[in-house]
Amino acid sequence: MSGAAPVLPTEATGEEGCRMDRTTIQRSLEVWLFIAVASMMNGMFRSLFLVPRLGEHMGHVLGVLILIIVVLLSSSVLVNRVLKEYGNSDLFFIGVLWVVLSVGVDFVFEHYLLHVPWTAILHDYNLFSGRIWIFVLTTELIGPWFMASDKR
Repeated sequence: MSGAAPVLPTEATGEEGCRMDRTTIQRSLEVWLFIAVASMMNGMFRSLFLVPRLGEHMGHVLGVLILIIVVLLSSSVLVNRVLKEYGNSDLFFIGVLWVVLSVGVDFVFEHYLLHVPWTAILHDYNLFSGRIWIFVLTTELIGPWFMASDKR
């Protein structure tokens, strides 16, 4: 008897279902941790170099675009080099996991450790004020699936 979780077919698509095991979740968390560290470094780069030269809004936009590229490249490494087998449901779970972790760290770290007010944190989620952080979260959600789409 192997330690891997059983693979069950999904009724709607006929595709094999979730193959998530501890190793897959661990590898996904390791890749997310890399993204989180890259995000912090990107924030420092944005604050120290982009904003003084380009202004707040353009610095924010360029920083978000850099981070989207990091997320897509990290997703590609995960699905093409690290994971051996996966289904669409696995990739969706990984995306949801990454978004939940990112939002959780964003709110907990900024509010409770850095003492940033809730209004300032929520401002980054406001598309109508030109903040496009939500696109990074969207990329985290669909990145693993999107980067694996050439394998299907």
